Amino acid sequence: MITNKLGEYGGDFSLLAQSVEQGLDFILGHFDSEGFIWPRTISTRTTQGRQILIYNKEEAHARFKQANYLDCRISAYPSTKYTRHLKQKPNFLFIDLDSQAFDLNKELNQTLANIKLKFENNDTEPTVLWSGKGYHIYLPIAALILEDESLFEDIEVYDPSRKFLQWSEQHLSNNKADPCHSMGVSFNNCMLRVPGSMNSKVNKQVTIVQSWNGIRPNIKLFLYDFYIYLVNMKLIELQGINIKAPTNAKRYYAYWRTKKK
Repeated sequence: MITNKLGEYGGDFSLLAQSVEQGLDFILGHFDSEGFIWPRTISTRTTQGRQILIYNKEEAHARFKQANYLDCRISAYPSTKYTRHLKQKPNFLFIDLDSQAFDLNKELNQTLANIKLKFENNDTEPTVLWSGKGYHIYLPIAALILEDESLFEDIEVYDPSRKFLQWSEQHLSNNKADPCHSMGVSFNNCMLRVPGSMNSKVNKQVTIVQSWNGIRPNIKLFLYDFYIYLVNMKLIELQGINIKAPTNAKRYYAYWRTKKK
């Protein structure tokens, strides 16, 4: 038993230790091997959601054990405390489907189909977790530092990499993802639940529904739609000002395409 009828936590939490250890290894396997994994932040029920900086896997396990394996999360991106002099690639996408206003299984299948369609790769298989009350989709991608791309300077977009994280979640889910998550997500707070741990809100264990197959689709196949979105947002921002929007979008098309062999 994890809880009693009063909803109080109890029981032998050590039974979760092995599953959380395996779950953490599973999540770490998604991160970009060309970069660095540590240091990274984690959070637990004990920290009340506050992020704690850790330097290795052993320290993460100790923190998770201290929290009785409740609400164990780890950041999708390395800590900016040590990367603030570097720019981040938006190379990990997180889609949160947990609304009870629609059929979750239907929207999950549609989102997975959208991912294959938008990235033009039928072999793309992201990780899908059941959080206890919804689905979390984790997709590593091959990305660029968008701030370094001259294209985004043309429309004077601030922080395009973070905007890409926010936009892609809604775009891939047909606007069915949690809007609060999308609006707030950034490189500093993209926190992933660890499989095997407990979601204390619903007293359910986080489980793996589908495992990522190791394929990283290329962000270039997806940036055309993102660029059009940014232009539209810029037009809305500049309503009433006489400007000319870029109409010859085809000249940007080749910029994002990768040559097919």
